[in-house]
Amino acid sequence: MALNLILWVSTLAAWAQDYSFPTSAADHGHFYPTAYKDQGGTTDWNCGGITYSGHDGSDFGGGSWSGMDEGRDIVAAADGTVLATNDGEYDRCDTGTCDGGGGWGNYVSLQHADGKVTYYAHLKAWSVLVSAGQFVSCGTKMGEMGSSGYSTGPHVHFEVRVGGTASDPFDGPCSGPPTYWVDQGVYDGLPGLSCEDVPACTPVANLACGQTYSTANNGAGSSGSHSYYGCTEFTYSGPEIAFSFATNLNETATIRVRGNTADVDLFVLGSTACDSSNTIGCSVNPDASEEAVSFSAGANTTYTVVVDGWEGAASNFSLSAECAGVWPGTEPVEESPPPESPAPEETLDTGPFEPVTEVPVDPEDDEGGSPGKLGDPATGCSCRAGGGPGGGLIGAALFLFWRSRRARTKKVQAPESDGR
Repeated sequence: MALNLILWVSTLAAWAQDYSFPTSAADHGHFYPTAYKDQGGTTDWNCGGITYSGHDGSDFGGGSWSGMDEGRDIVAAADGTVLATNDGEYDRCDTGTCDGGGGWGNYVSLQHADGKVTYYAHLKAWSVLVSAGQFVSCGTKMGEMGSSGYSTGPHVHFEVRVGGTASDPFDGPCSGPPTYWVDQGVYDGLPGLSCEDVPACTPVANLACGQTYSTANNGAGSSGSHSYYGCTEFTYSGPEIAFSFATNLNETATIRVRGNTADVDLFVLGSTACDSSNTIGCSVNPDASEEAVSFSAGANTTYTVVVDGWEGAASNFSLSAECAGVWPGTEPVEESPPPESPAPEETLDTGPFEPVTEVPVDPEDDEGGSPGKLGDPATGCSCRAGGGPGGGLIGAALFLFWRSRRARTKKVQAPESDGR
């Protein structure tokens, strides 16, 4: 089955992930800014001087050495996948020249769904709780504040990079918009602790086994909201388009993209949460005319299929699903066989029906008694045995008939035995 989706080109608004301040609610009140990103000339984002020359991140102290010893949580500022960690470096540096971690000492870096990367540096030794490739939700504790690497005292160095270049998360008169905080707060204060959800992918259609769609990654229903899906280190500038896939069988399914004329890549996800948390598989061959992902599909489980463009690439393509099942709930209903008709009852042929008139039995009479009258007790009609022409013979015949009927009737009406 081939289905066509109309190709259209649109200007896609890119979604940007915003951040929560990277500590817990319990420790939020202990932190304060010590140095913002240098905008040039030792000027910070608000045209003030809370910075130093060449500083690329935002530093926040947490109570000096006593605060470090008490423990100050460092958490993920947004949902993301851990890119790298370093731990075990000396963490009481006060000279700014301690080796380890490229100057960052103990640190964690996170890749976010919008393509940006955040860094959390100078952590306490052996406090790192996450590992490369792990998905973490906003607010997940990843380590504790320390003074490792090029540090002069306990603090956390928080840095945002876009395309590998440091970017100021604060919006002000001396830094370009937008802010990267959900709640930026005031100058010389702290951002808030609100997290922002990653927008879900919105599938444009259902893809079932044996179906083929002809469309484009910048076609109707495409977006530019997502840049990172996991499975690879690459980030994408879109546009992307999503489909739902499901089968009613536990089987191996192959999702295939053919006819690519630009560098578009294929991802299969475990849900519509396009945040790198549940990537099943991907195919990211450079400039390939075909991409395919085979995976073990669970019966009645819905997956999300995404085709995204590398560095803004857009292409027409054919998307197909190779498997044996059908979309759950569309299985053909087996008709039950009609119920068997009951066999006709056998009828005993007893010949022509001859009505028999019951002769009442007089319980006071005995075998030697006279028949009295023959007739219908309901009407009282009776005939005398000897009446009418030929009465003798007829009477005798009727008498014999009466005796036979009387005997049978009395047998039927005999009282039941009392068992003695």
